[in-house]
Amino acid sequence: MTEVEIYEAHAELHNLRVDLAGLRDWAEHALNAEHDRQYIAEHLAASLTALVNGDPPPRHPF
Repeated sequence: MTEVEIYEAHAELHNLRVDLAGLRDWAEHALNAEHDRQYIAEHLAASLTALVNGDPPPRHPF
């Protein structure tokens, strides 16, 4: 692995961590606001699927 590839992988990991932290914060806020748990679970599943596939996560619905 070249130095450039290492930096790219590090940047991807950082971006993934940022996306996951944002998703966690959104879910915590949604649960505290007493939104429908099924709706929250569906959004979390769709977001995680997108992240696993290397796609950007969908926008938070609220």
